Amino acid sequence: MKIIFLILMTFISIGVNASNFVSLKIPQSKIIAETPNITVALPSSYKSDIAKAYPVLFVLDGELNGELVNGMLHRLHLSNGSNEHIIVGVTSSNRLRDFAPTVNKDPRGPVGEGGGGDKFLDFLESELIPHINKQYRTTKFNVIAGHSIAGLFVIHTFHSRPKLFQAHLAFSPAVWWGARETVTSAQNYIVSSESVGSYLYMNIGSENGELRNVYDSFAKMIMRNRSTELDLRLNQFDAVGHDFTMAAGLYNALSGLHTYQRRKGI
Repeated sequence: MKIIFLILMTFISIGVNASNFVSLKIPQSKIIAETPNITVALPSSYKSDIAKAYPVLFVLDGELNGELVNGMLHRLHLSNGSNEHIIVGVTSSNRLRDFAPTVNKDPRGPVGEGGGGDKFLDFLESELIPHINKQYRTTKFNVIAGHSIAGLFVIHTFHSRPKLFQAHLAFSPAVWWGARETVTSAQNYIVSSESVGSYLYMNIGSENGELRNVYDSFAKMIMRNRSTELDLRLNQFDAVGHDFTMAAGLYNALSGLHTYQRRKGI
């Protein structure tokens, strides 16, 4: 584990000195009141291999996590352990508003916060993804990654619009949020007659209490009831705190994604 963190910190330090991301100006959203900050990192072969199209990985909280994802993907690709991806960082100025699908009424949390998840998903589906597809050479294979409340948003996209993203990476998803509506809806989707065909990675760290109880129950339910079309990968890092579970799980998440993409001929 210490070696993994040293490698990841190297990626972070590289990103601090020379960012691989550039800011992308997009039209003012007609769906949400405040357009998020969008940044893009292109694969190293993008300019030289002009006939090649790439899958797209959307990283929520891109300003914080984009370089981490880009560094790991690049290192994996050098060892034939990953496809190159266009990475799109999506950074909201109000994470709870935009990423939480429902309004929280539980007094143990920020009461009255959240509820904008579906509008933000509308923005991604109707405005951002079409804009990325128009600006860049994409394969239309889309991946979404998020941590904590952004991880909850990933779970929401998984069940509410299963065709929009072909892979979902949720690191320590805040499944405790609200009245657990997102988890309940995801469980209903899992046991429905619909074909649940995608790649889903989830992990948890040293969190305890309700977050851990809800997550464990949710993960066990998916394990028992998942269809053969769902490629599910789970990790548990008992010695890793909540803030570091994305760093701890990124290698496993992305290497599993590569295996899934190869099986799909990507």
